[in-house]
Amino acid sequence: MNKTIKEIPKIELHCHLDGSVSPTYIQTQAKEQNIAIDMTKISANAQCQSLDEYLRCFDEILKVMQTSKSLSDSVIDVVSQAHHDGVKYIELRFAPKFHMDQGLSLSEVLNAVVQGAVQAEHQYPVIVRLLVCGMKHHSNAENIEVFKQIHTQPSIQKYIVGVDLAGGEEDEAMMQFAECIEYAQTHNMNLTLHAGECGCNKNVYDAIKLGAQRIGHGVSSIKDVQLLETLKTEDVLLEICPCSNLQTKAIRHISEIDLPLLKKLDVPFLINTDNRGVTQTNLIKEYTLLLENELLTMEDIAIINRKALKYAFVESEVKVQLMNRYFNE
Repeated sequence: MNKTIKEIPKIELHCHLDGSVSPTYIQTQAKEQNIAIDMTKISANAQCQSLDEYLRCFDEILKVMQTSKSLSDSVIDVVSQAHHDGVKYIELRFAPKFHMDQGLSLSEVLNAVVQGAVQAEHQYPVIVRLLVCGMKHHSNAENIEVFKQIHTQPSIQKYIVGVDLAGGEEDEAMMQFAECIEYAQTHNMNLTLHAGECGCNKNVYDAIKLGAQRIGHGVSSIKDVQLLETLKTEDVLLEICPCSNLQTKAIRHISEIDLPLLKKLDVPFLINTDNRGVTQTNLIKEYTLLLENELLTMEDIAIINRKALKYAFVESEVKVQLMNRYFNE
């Protein structure tokens, strides 16, 4: 089964750079930089009780991601993992503010990650693009400061194709970020927003109102048929991350991700890993879990990846190339 899943061309749209680096990468960087790392704190387990607890794993990982070289190397590491899953196109997202503890500027962080994407594309047959995350515990002004770097640096705009707001989720909190979201849209930035990861559908409705083209997670939406109809009507894709949602207790059982219902209602969705390292997952594991629980068929895997390419933020000519090469069967 695994070999067949691997052979199906895939895309991935929801993958956090810091949460997806491998243990080998972390150990190598820790040794090179002479940093003490507690390897027991870099991943979550079945005893994880919440999203907030899950997010604490990032504190340890980020210790080794504070230099230009470590950032470039991190992209290569994650793209290598994706390549082994059969991924042909990936969007990696990262929060630049998390990589400035040792003195890197916002511009230096962005350029280091872009350089990593360029190097990764040379090493693997994977198209790589990047999403920049503002954070929900940062102010609108702080997030605008980050987003401003994108439209004022033409040299990085090929690779940085959109923005996101990530972090812990509070009920009915989305509208307080309207200012930085409007700023991004004014400067023609593609928009995906974390929402509905912790049960608050108001955040999903508001994300759609604010112009989100995709919803990060959105798993709570599945319990609201009216919201699902809105997602379909507005043509907004759900970036679903099953194993991560199980760990954060966004869901208690995989069957709560009612993919047959999404297919029936024709709601756009794609399966993603979220954080390969923190969750100790990959796309083959994600799809295998869904197959074993009869939420998807092998035929579905090819279909949803082909359909989801429409929602990728990559330039249209590359989208056409990917479709013709991998998804036209």
